[in-house]
Amino acid sequence: MPLVSIIIVNWNAKKFLEDCINSLQLQTFTDFEIILVDNASIDDSVSFVKTNFPQVKIIENQANLGFAEGNNVGIANSTGKIIALFNPDAIADKNWLKILISAINDESKIAAVTGKMYYLGNDYGKNTVFCTWSKLDPISAVPTNFHNGELTSRVDYLSGAAMVIRRDVLNKIGFMDKDYFLYFEETDLCARMIRAGYDLMYIPDAMVWHAVSPLSTSENKIYFMERNRIRFVLKNFDFAYIVPFFFVFFSEMFYIFLRDMKNKNFLRTKTRFKTILWNLSNLKKTLNARKTHFSILKKNGTVHSYNKNLPLRSIKTKE
Repeated sequence: MPLVSIIIVNWNAKKFLEDCINSLQLQTFTDFEIILVDNASIDDSVSFVKTNFPQVKIIENQANLGFAEGNNVGIANSTGKIIALFNPDAIADKNWLKILISAINDESKIAAVTGKMYYLGNDYGKNTVFCTWSKLDPISAVPTNFHNGELTSRVDYLSGAAMVIRRDVLNKIGFMDKDYFLYFEETDLCARMIRAGYDLMYIPDAMVWHAVSPLSTSENKIYFMERNRIRFVLKNFDFAYIVPFFFVFFSEMFYIFLRDMKNKNFLRTKTRFKTILWNLSNLKKTLNARKTHFSILKKNGTVHSYNKNLPLRSIKTKE
């Protein structure tokens, strides 16, 4: 049995897969398996991997299950004691896995680790840093990425694009929540790790290059981000922080409405209303998910405050 199972959830990312898988096969740490979970791609990703990388285990889903459930399928079909989640449009430095495995084995309190992430390509300049520390505001739930020379540190959450997790922790807190589908799913998983009393570590020497798309203003992306931000808060925030969150959220919404009125374009306001309606119609399901995951945490140990235990809560951002 390999020590590490690397899970790649793929959806029409054939153009990236050769460089991605090659970078993993060149790792100096070699005790791993690679599992490609394909979410019903139509770009011949599966046949390409079968032909060029026969050693990669492939799981073919019949529909696009999303990032969270795709990873759940991969984890359920893996054998490693440690799980590495890796995006198909990412490339790892040859020592990436070795460094992260060493860090996660250092201390039993560390549940998951990640490294420094650069932009892949030169669109933002050569070796421009995309992400070091990841911070979540304990009131607004707005995520922020640092991108300078930050040192090894406990952080608020880890990017699902390249993170390493202990399987025994997943067995204690549960897998990813598939109902996010897109965005905030790894933040939700990290929230449960923090509530369970674990640490999430950023290790700068473990480097990855990720083909991050330019900052998108597409309403589809904004819809999922805002929809899932509300769901994340309802599911994970301490009760005392939920009312302040909605005060901030509706203040943001009022500002957006005034801006849309000035521009005579109410698309962004309509998107916000859609996120509220979705959360109202799914409120019972979200609260049941909160109850279920809290029950799992209580069964396996003490449940800590989430908002008060965010490692970067007192760190100010420059933006």
